[in-house]
Amino acid sequence: MSHIFSTDTKTTTRPRHDATIRIQFLGPDDTRWNGQWRTVQLYEFHPDYDNRSKFRSYALTSIPDDLIQNGRYHTGVYTLMGQGYLEKPYLSVRELSIHEADLRELMDYCRSQPRPAAPLVIHPCPLPFPMFTKGDRVTVVGKNSHESEARIGQIGTIAEDSSPGGMSSVTFDTEEYNRGTDGRIYPAIGMPSISLRKLESGEHLQVILSKRKHQRKNKRESE
Repeated sequence: MSHIFSTDTKTTTRPRHDATIRIQFLGPDDTRWNGQWRTVQLYEFHPDYDNRSKFRSYALTSIPDDLIQNGRYHTGVYTLMGQGYLEKPYLSVRELSIHEADLRELMDYCRSQPRPAAPLVIHPCPLPFPMFTKGDRVTVVGKNSHESEARIGQIGTIAEDSSPGGMSSVTFDTEEYNRGTDGRIYPAIGMPSISLRKLESGEHLQVILSKRKHQRKNKRESE
Protein backbone atom coordinates (compact mmCIF):
# COMPACT_ATOMS: atom_id res chain seq x y z
CA MET A 1 0.00 0.00 0.00
CA SER A 2 1.35 3.40 -0.97
CA HIS A 3 2.06 5.92 1.80
CA ILE A 4 2.01 8.74 -0.81
CA PHE A 5 -1.03 8.06 -3.01
CA SER A 6 -4.47 6.52 -2.68
CA THR A 7 -6.40 4.87 -5.51
CA ASP A 8 -10.06 5.85 -5.62
CA THR A 9 -10.85 3.78 -8.68
CA LYS A 10 -8.86 1.66 -11.09
CA THR A 11 -8.04 4.80 -13.07
CA THR A 12 -7.99 7.52 -10.40
CA THR A 13 -4.97 8.07 -8.16
CA ARG A 14 -4.73 10.98 -5.75
CA PRO A 15 -2.05 12.15 -3.31
CA ARG A 16 -2.89 11.27 0.28
CA HIS A 17 -3.56 14.18 2.65
CA ASP A 18 -1.20 12.50 5.13
CA ALA A 19 1.39 11.49 2.51
CA THR A 20 4.86 10.62 3.82
CA ILE A 21 8.19 9.85 2.18
CA ARG A 22 11.47 8.42 3.43
CA ILE A 23 14.63 10.51 3.39
CA GLN A 24 18.23 9.67 4.22
CA PHE A 25 19.33 10.74 7.69
CA LEU A 26 22.72 12.35 8.30
CA GLY A 27 23.80 14.08 11.49
CA PRO A 28 25.62 17.44 11.45
CA ASP A 29 29.09 15.82 11.44
CA ASP A 30 28.39 12.69 9.38
CA THR A 31 30.65 12.38 6.35
CA ARG A 32 28.82 9.43 4.84
CA TRP A 33 25.35 7.93 5.00
CA ASN A 34 25.09 4.97 7.37
CA GLY A 35 21.84 3.56 6.04
CA GLN A 36 19.37 5.34 8.32
CA TRP A 37 16.05 6.65 7.04
CA ARG A 38 13.54 9.08 8.49
CA THR A 39 9.85 9.23 7.57
CA VAL A 40 8.61 12.80 7.01
CA GLN A 41 5.33 14.35 5.98
CA LEU A 42 5.31 15.43 2.34
CA TYR A 43 4.14 18.98 1.67
CA GLU A 44 5.24 19.54 -1.92
CA PHE A 45 7.25 17.76 -4.62
CA HIS A 46 8.89 19.64 -7.51
CA PRO A 47 9.89 17.35 -10.40
CA ASP A 48 12.65 18.05 -12.88
CA TYR A 49 13.25 16.03 -16.05
CA ASP A 50 16.33 17.78 -17.45
CA ASN A 51 18.90 15.08 -18.26
CA ARG A 52 21.70 17.66 -18.48
CA SER A 53 21.75 18.12 -14.71
CA LYS A 54 21.08 15.44 -12.10
CA PHE A 55 19.37 15.66 -8.73
CA ARG A 56 17.32 18.80 -9.46
CA SER A 57 13.98 17.46 -8.28
CA TYR A 58 13.26 18.25 -4.64
CA ALA A 59 10.67 17.79 -1.92
CA LEU A 60 9.43 20.12 0.81
CA THR A 61 8.71 18.17 3.98
CA SER A 62 8.37 18.26 7.73
CA ILE A 63 11.58 18.34 9.80
CA PRO A 64 12.63 15.15 11.64
CA ASP A 65 12.86 15.69 15.41
CA ASP A 66 16.53 14.66 15.57
CA LEU A 67 17.73 16.46 12.44
CA ILE A 68 18.90 19.55 14.35
CA GLN A 69 21.43 18.71 17.07
CA ASN A 70 22.66 21.46 19.40
CA GLY A 71 21.40 24.03 16.91
CA ARG A 72 23.29 22.40 13.99
CA TYR A 73 22.29 20.27 11.02
CA HIS A 74 23.95 18.90 7.86
CA THR A 75 23.77 21.92 5.56
CA GLY A 76 25.32 19.97 2.70
CA VAL A 77 22.29 17.68 2.51
CA TYR A 78 19.32 19.62 3.87
CA THR A 79 18.06 23.18 3.73
CA LEU A 80 15.86 24.54 6.51
CA MET A 81 13.35 26.90 4.92
CA GLY A 82 12.14 29.90 6.90
CA GLN A 83 14.31 29.29 9.96
CA GLY A 84 14.12 32.36 12.20
CA TYR A 85 11.22 33.76 10.17
CA LEU A 86 8.39 31.24 9.95
CA GLU A 87 6.64 29.95 13.04
CA LYS A 88 6.85 26.48 11.47
CA PRO A 89 9.91 26.11 9.20
CA TYR A 90 10.08 23.22 6.76
CA LEU A 91 12.74 21.13 5.05
CA SER A 92 13.93 21.12 1.45
CA VAL A 93 15.40 17.77 0.36
CA ARG A 94 17.03 17.03 -2.98
CA GLU A 95 16.01 13.91 -4.87
CA LEU A 96 19.38 12.31 -4.12
CA SER A 97 18.30 11.92 -0.47
CA ILE A 98 14.79 10.59 -1.16
CA HIS A 99 14.19 6.83 -0.99
CA GLU A 100 14.45 5.40 -4.49
CA ALA A 101 11.00 3.75 -4.39
CA ASP A 102 9.33 6.94 -3.14
CA LEU A 103 11.08 9.09 -5.73
CA ARG A 104 10.07 6.73 -8.53
CA GLU A 105 6.45 6.79 -7.35
CA LEU A 106 6.45 10.59 -7.25
CA MET A 107 8.04 10.98 -10.68
CA ASP A 108 5.69 8.43 -12.27
CA TYR A 109 2.68 10.26 -10.89
CA CYS A 110 3.90 13.67 -12.11
CA ARG A 111 4.63 12.27 -15.59
CA SER A 112 1.05 10.99 -15.82
CA GLN A 113 -0.47 14.43 -15.18
CA PRO A 114 -1.64 16.88 -17.89
CA ARG A 115 1.15 19.24 -16.80
CA PRO A 116 4.06 16.91 -15.91
CA ALA A 117 6.40 19.73 -14.88
CA ALA A 118 3.93 21.21 -12.39
CA PRO A 119 4.73 20.63 -8.72
CA LEU A 120 2.68 18.23 -6.64
CA VAL A 121 1.27 20.38 -3.83
CA ILE A 122 -0.45 18.68 -0.90
CA HIS A 123 0.07 21.31 1.79
CA PRO A 124 1.18 24.63 0.23
CA CYS A 125 4.31 25.97 1.91
CA PRO A 126 4.53 29.69 2.67
CA LEU A 127 7.40 31.75 1.32
CA PRO A 128 10.38 31.15 3.64
CA PHE A 129 11.32 34.83 3.61
CA PRO A 130 9.54 38.22 3.67
CA MET A 131 8.80 40.22 0.53
CA PHE A 132 9.22 44.00 0.52
CA THR A 133 7.98 46.84 -1.67
CA LYS A 134 10.11 49.72 -2.92
CA GLY A 135 10.20 52.39 -0.24
CA ASP A 136 9.68 50.06 2.73
CA ARG A 137 11.81 50.86 5.75
CA VAL A 138 13.69 47.82 7.02
CA THR A 139 16.22 46.80 9.65
CA VAL A 140 18.85 44.08 9.39
CA VAL A 141 18.44 41.12 11.75
CA GLY A 142 20.75 38.55 10.14
CA LYS A 143 23.83 37.86 8.05
CA ASN A 144 24.46 39.09 4.52
CA SER A 145 25.24 36.85 1.53
CA HIS A 146 28.87 36.57 2.67
CA GLU A 147 27.91 35.39 6.18
CA SER A 148 28.90 38.75 7.68
CA GLU A 149 26.96 40.18 10.63
CA ALA A 150 28.41 43.68 10.19
CA ARG A 151 25.09 45.25 9.10
CA ILE A 152 22.91 43.78 11.88
CA GLY A 153 20.92 46.60 13.49
CA GLN A 154 21.35 48.95 10.54
CA ILE A 155 18.32 50.67 9.03
CA GLY A 156 17.66 51.37 5.37
CA THR A 157 15.11 51.71 2.57
CA ILE A 158 14.15 49.06 0.02
CA ALA A 159 15.39 50.33 -3.36
CA GLU A 160 13.13 48.11 -5.50
CA ASP A 161 10.58 45.38 -4.97
CA SER A 162 12.05 42.20 -3.49
CA SER A 163 13.06 39.39 -5.79
CA PRO A 164 11.06 36.14 -5.56
CA GLY A 165 14.47 34.49 -5.38
CA GLY A 166 14.90 35.76 -1.83
CA MET A 167 17.02 38.89 -2.25
CA SER A 168 16.31 42.58 -1.60
CA SER A 169 18.22 45.75 -2.49
CA VAL A 170 18.67 48.12 0.44
CA THR A 171 19.95 51.69 0.58
CA PHE A 172 21.29 52.10 4.11
CA ASP A 173 20.88 55.34 6.03
CA THR A 174 24.56 55.24 6.99
CA GLU A 175 26.52 55.56 3.75
CA GLU A 176 29.38 53.37 4.93
CA TYR A 177 27.08 50.34 4.91
CA ASN A 178 26.42 50.88 1.19
CA ARG A 179 30.01 49.92 0.53
CA GLY A 180 30.48 46.74 -1.50
CA THR A 181 33.14 44.07 -1.06
CA ASP A 182 35.24 45.90 -3.67
CA GLY A 183 35.35 49.00 -1.47
CA ARG A 184 33.06 51.14 -3.66
CA ILE A 185 29.94 52.93 -2.43
CA TYR A 186 26.81 51.73 -4.27
CA PRO A 187 23.24 53.14 -4.51
CA ALA A 188 21.99 49.96 -2.86
CA ILE A 189 23.33 46.70 -1.41
CA GLY A 190 21.87 43.25 -1.99
CA MET A 191 20.72 41.51 1.18
CA PRO A 192 18.96 38.16 1.79
CA SER A 193 15.33 39.03 2.43
CA ILE A 194 15.21 36.62 5.36
CA SER A 195 17.81 38.83 7.11
CA LEU A 196 15.50 41.87 6.94
CA ARG A 197 12.40 42.91 8.84
CA LYS A 198 10.02 45.74 8.07
CA LEU A 199 10.42 48.69 10.40
CA GLU A 200 7.17 49.92 11.92
CA SER A 201 6.63 53.56 10.98
CA GLY A 202 7.86 56.07 13.53
CA GLU A 203 9.33 53.54 15.96
CA HIS A 204 12.95 53.12 16.98
CA LEU A 205 14.50 49.67 16.51
CA GLN A 206 15.03 49.11 20.25
CA VAL A 207 11.39 49.95 20.94
CA ILE A 208 10.27 47.41 18.35
CA LEU A 209 12.56 44.69 19.70
CA SER A 210 11.37 45.36 23.25
CA LYS A 211 7.74 45.22 22.17
CA ARG A 212 8.23 41.90 20.39
CA LYS A 213 10.03 40.48 23.43
CA HIS A 214 7.03 41.30 25.62
CA GLN A 215 4.65 39.85 23.04
CA ARG A 216 6.56 36.54 23.05
CA LYS A 217 6.60 36.52 26.86
CA ASN A 218 2.86 37.12 27.07
CA LYS A 219 2.22 34.40 24.52
CA ARG A 220 4.25 31.88 26.55
CA GLU A 221 2.43 32.81 29.76
CA SER A 222 -0.96 32.35 28.12
CA GLU A 223 -0.10 28.87 26.79
